Amino acid sequence: MNRSLWRENNWKVALVGIVLFVVLGPALGLFAFTPQVMTLLPVALLALLGYGGVIGTGVCSAVLIGMGFALFGIWGALCVALLLLPTVIAAAYTLDREYPFWVGVAAGCTAMFVSMSVAIMILSALAGSDVVTALSSMVRQMLEESGSLGDMLLSLMMQMGLIGEADEAINVLGRPFFTASMRAELIGELVNVLDAMLRLELPMQMATGSVAAGLLGQAALRKGVLSRGVKVDYPPLRTWRVPSGWGRVLGGTLAALYLLVMLLPGRVDSMFYVFSGVFDQVFAIQGVASVCYMLHKRGKGRGWQMLVFLLGYFMLRPAAVMIGVLDQAMDIGHRRAELDEDEKKINPFDPRAQL
Repeated sequence: MNRSLWRENNWKVALVGIVLFVVLGPALGLFAFTPQVMTLLPVALLALLGYGGVIGTGVCSAVLIGMGFALFGIWGALCVALLLLPTVIAAAYTLDREYPFWVGVAAGCTAMFVSMSVAIMILSALAGSDVVTALSSMVRQMLEESGSLGDMLLSLMMQMGLIGEADEAINVLGRPFFTASMRAELIGELVNVLDAMLRLELPMQMATGSVAAGLLGQAALRKGVLSRGVKVDYPPLRTWRVPSGWGRVLGGTLAALYLLVMLLPGRVDSMFYVFSGVFDQVFAIQGVASVCYMLHKRGKGRGWQMLVFLLGYFMLRPAAVMIGVLDQAMDIGHRRAELDEDEKKINPFDPRAQL
């Protein structure tokens, strides 16, 4: 690969990225260790690396790690670095070595899952308790010590409907102000909400988040590099599909776990919840890809396909999953047959099956 790519920077993109990270830093810091933000940030950094270059990515990484240090000390900085850097480095390394797109995706997924697991083990060891309790305690301490910034964050949480309204709150020069008792009550309510969410979502979000970070991060990086005139292996979204063999593996595993949930309620519920999340993630993306392929065949541009991705992945997920399953089982629109005929190759991760 042309190594000059790593020395070139799009300064406009880099500057915009730095400003956004600095402005959004305090809000991101509050939820630094929640699963959604864990996986959103590496994808954002990889997009910035692809479109803007190394300098902007390095500065934004330093801002986020510094925010972790300011809020949670040296261990917070270490955990933030673990959650960000391995995935970014793995994606950049596979690109630099000109590995195929799907190898880069696998490397990013693995790096994200391992780094999240290590960060969680560190937090659990430091706290001497389970990680959810540790994270809740850290957030409580941060809010109690954050003064007016904490009041602004609590006010934002109220506006979002995550916690109840505070009748005693008043505004001083346009900023929210709470009495000590009201602040303690709101902090407790917010921490309870966060605790309940993490206990339910953390295992599933670790699995699905690793898939999202590996796949979307690699896509964002390579699309950014392509926009800068460097040729890299990047199959368009409309061609993404689960090989036939892996489709049978995923479908059969989901059916088996569902049967076990019916036969042994309470025993394998969490395992089914985690796997169903991965299944949902994979086939939602395949459903989006199927629709994008049909739009491409009808001459629709990238704007339409981007709209389909945003709607299908973030807003209409059940519909996207259904389309993805139908595409896998029935090849609606004959997309898979046409792509197989054109490509004449087998996915390297497919266990004894064609694409």
